[in-house]
Amino acid sequence: MLWQTLALTKRELKHWYRVKVQIFMTIIQPVVWLGLFGQAFNIGQLFNAPGMPPGLFQQAFSGAPNYFSFMAIGMLAVNVLFTCMFSGMSIVWDRRFGFLNKLKVSPIPRGVIPVSRIFSTVIRAMIQVVIVFAIAIAFNYVPGLTGLGLKEGFGIVEVLGSFAMLFLLAVGFASLFTTIALAVENQETLFGVINLINLPLMFASAALFPTALMPDWLKGVAEYNPLTLAADGLRQLAFVDAAPIHSMWFNIIGLLLFSGALISLSVLTSRRLLSNR
Repeated sequence: MLWQTLALTKRELKHWYRVKVQIFMTIIQPVVWLGLFGQAFNIGQLFNAPGMPPGLFQQAFSGAPNYFSFMAIGMLAVNVLFTCMFSGMSIVWDRRFGFLNKLKVSPIPRGVIPVSRIFSTVIRAMIQVVIVFAIAIAFNYVPGLTGLGLKEGFGIVEVLGSFAMLFLLAVGFASLFTTIALAVENQETLFGVINLINLPLMFASAALFPTALMPDWLKGVAEYNPLTLAADGLRQLAFVDAAPIHSMWFNIIGLLLFSGALISLSVLTSRRLLSNR
């Protein structure tokens, strides 16, 4: 089972890096988000206006020195979501061109098919995360731009912890969207479901805006969003006095349950979903 999974994962990655436009978009998309959206918003000035209590911005924005730093950490989680939401697209194309039927009659376990898609998507998501993180740090050295400000002592332990949480988030989202792709017949339906899910996930979370500024009904939803668990954990590692939403262990256990439940669901349902298509 391991070798079949690795072979199909390698096939998926080849399809990705052989299309040069996709590699270009992997690099340029973070620049657009961080360079335009991140630099255009200067919310910190509102909190530093005369008469405002000192330190109010840091308290509301998880200890971040500026909004760009707050947003850049959240964008790591958002980019995982954006990369993973198309994890099942290759299944739709394989079904259309008949390759999926060949896999169904081959002597491999049904679970290998979704797991290989999940692994390849996780690898792509982690590459995207590295690019976003590097660009956000590099902005510190560009005159006129605000860069990602990290706490003193941010080192290898914090980096590994951050990537571990993002890995769990990627596994969960890749499993979710791969399972959806197994259940739909065409790409139009898949695009509709993706658009229905990804925007509420992104905006009903603490990835781009703190939950303290949300209405109570939305705050209750956002605090248990997987994106919030990841962003909250990342900010605790990145900033001093991060005013966490949850404890670090709550975030880690929540991401473990999220990723474990969804990858199990994908594997368990793959036999039924693939047998009828």
